[in-house]
Amino acid sequence: METVVPRTGARPCFSRNAYSPWRSGRGRPPPMQFSFQFPPADDAPAQARGALEVFDQILAPEVLEDLQLVVSELVTNSVKFGPKRSITLSLEVGAEGKVRGEVIDQGDGERAKIEMTPEPSLEGGWGLHLVERVATCWGVHEGSTHVWFEVGPRRRA
Repeated sequence: METVVPRTGARPCFSRNAYSPWRSGRGRPPPMQFSFQFPPADDAPAQARGALEVFDQILAPEVLEDLQLVVSELVTNSVKFGPKRSITLSLEVGAEGKVRGEVIDQGDGERAKIEMTPEPSLEGGWGLHLVERVATCWGVHEGSTHVWFEVGPRRRA
């Protein structure tokens, strides 16, 4: 079950079980799917940003920039708070340049709840606040550190 992180003025996201603009049909091509694996190392966020460069001919520059920021922040959280297992980044590039992604580090979410700072400060804690501003929607699968997000041509207001 997906649990959406509460926020005001949120746009609806589509569940995988309901009708979704990500499904093919009605003349839409199926979304392109990609998967990347990164070690839980300090350079994993840089590796993830570098891997996204392959999308420079597919996505609008501002969408690619947003995607790189969101992925970098989520992979950083996986490195800092995850169980030190391989980090998976799964992406679907759909119609109109929209991207749905997931960062999975196989954690249970308990350590993250304890160690993540609720409010940003000079020392850090800005990652999820940036994700909130840049992603059109995002959330966490309950009881895990499996984070999903969507970015697209129109950033959240």
